[in-house]
Parts: sequence; C-alpha cells; structure tokens
Amino acid sequence: MGNAARTPEPRLVGLLRGFWLPVRGAAFILVRRGLKRYAVLPLAVNLALYALAFGLFVYLLWNWRFEPAVWDFWGPLGRWLAGAVNHLDWLWKLAGAMLALAAAFATFTGVGMALASPFNDLLSERVEAARSGRPGPESAAVLGPALRNVCHSLLNLFLQLLAVLLTLPFLLVPVVGFLPLLLVSGWFAGFAFFDVPMARNFFRLRHKRLALGRHFWKILGLGLSMQICFAIPLLGLLLLPAGVAAGTLAWCDEDWDVVFAAAGLAPPSGGGKVAQGRESALRSPPVLRFRD
Repeated sequence: MGNAARTPEPRLVGLLRGFWLPVRGAAFILVRRGLKRYAVLPLAVNLALYALAFGLFVYLLWNWRFEPAVWDFWGPLGRWLAGAVNHLDWLWKLAGAMLALAAAFATFTGVGMALASPFNDLLSERVEAARSGRPGPESAAVLGPALRNVCHSLLNLFLQLLAVLLTLPFLLVPVVGFLPLLLVSGWFAGFAFFDVPMARNFFRLRHKRLALGRHFWKILGLGLSMQICFAIPLLGLLLLPAGVAAGTLAWCDEDWDVVFAAAGLAPPSGGGKVAQGRESALRSPPVLRFRD
C-alpha cells in the first residue's frame, strides 16, 4: 500500500483495470505458494451445489405438465384454444427455462459468494497476507467475523435479487434489452468480490460508501469481466476464486487509513487502524486450520 491517498483513477482507466483484475487474481493464486488449496474449497462448494441445483431444475422442468382448462362454455372455439395451448406445452417450458437461466446468470456470483462465504474469507485473508508481506494467519474462519460476512453476503444477494427483478422486463426490448441486466449483475458481481476484504476488515456503511465511490469503475469492470466469463460453461465456476483474489488485490492497492483520514472518517472499529482490526480478529480462537 502507498503512503498517501491516491487521486481516483479516470473512469476508462478504472474500468479497464477492473476488467483485467480476474486475470491478475488467477495469476496471483497460481504463482504464490500455498494459495491453491484455499482456492479449491470455494470451488468445490460451488461445483457441488450448482450441480445439485442444475439437476433439480432439469427434473422439475422435465416433469412439469401444463394443463389448461377446457373452455367448454366457448363451444368448439374454446375446445380448439385449449388444444392449441396444450400442444404448445414445449413453448412454456422453453420460456420458463430462459427466465430461469437469465436469473441464474444474474445472481450466480451472489449465490456462490453467500454459500461459500467462510471459504472465500479464508482465501481472501491468505491473499491479503501474501500481498502485504506480513506473516499469514493460520485461520480466517473465526466464528464471529465469519457469521458477519455470511450476513453481508446474504444482504448483498437480497439487494441483487430486487435489482434483477426490476431489470427482467427490459429483456423484452429487442437487441439492447439485455444491457440493464448485464450492468446490474456486473456491478453486484464486482461489489461481491470487493466486499469480501471490506467485511473482513470491519468496514461500516460509511467506509464502504467511500470505498465504492473511489473505485466504482474498477468494481464495475471487475464484475462485467466475471459476468462474461460466467456465460462460458464451467469457466465462471472455475474463476470464482480468481474473483475473490482480484477483489482482495484491488482492496490492498489502497492505503485505507490515509483515505479515511483525508475524508475525515474514523477508521473501522477494531483497533484504530484497519490492520489492527484485522489482527484482533486473527487472535480469536480459530475454527478451521490449515498447515503450510
């Protein structure tokens, strides 16, 4: 981290740097010794749960039977309409599948981050330790912070679901109807990755508002890059740990104590400085341990 608060980047520069962050995160995991094992945990959880969800979706869709009413009171016209609707059963299934896929695409990051939150915290904390050069902790899965971070992920997921519901009607607009959904899902995806180190380091709402304002375009670029990867089968699942590492590296690029002092904000509670707040959490009894 630097010794002074840097001037916020130009929008295009921030967007492009954010777009490149997943590559930077993946490379950091691959070249740093001891990080791969922490990347495997959230990856395994997401693969298992999404395989289960996909199987359940296929089963329900295959066994769904649309049974229209027999409109006898309309006579022959009613019977013809009922038969036509019945023969278009495949169309209703296709429409249901398309809506489900759109919702899954938009909420993939939020669901994955919420389900694997404790493991993402482990990976993020090890990345931060490797990036800063300080000795890495034996565990990041301290019960109190872990529960708090799960709640943060669930809140983010709830807000994302509300935003996605508002953008779904735009899918009916030809050609450009997907853009609102892409931008909303991209922003929330980038925010989910950037929020992992913020939540671990006790950032309150006022601290997050300042951080998101300074790095809005970088976070958007990170999220859009990850959303494009999610459109490629399996690639998005494999890159989720890279997104966690990318968000943590972007967070580590800033000296937050200097930023908060320049903005007239007190540092997050937990010891005066962000690093002290982190160290106080590390001294708590660990729940999950890994040996290098």
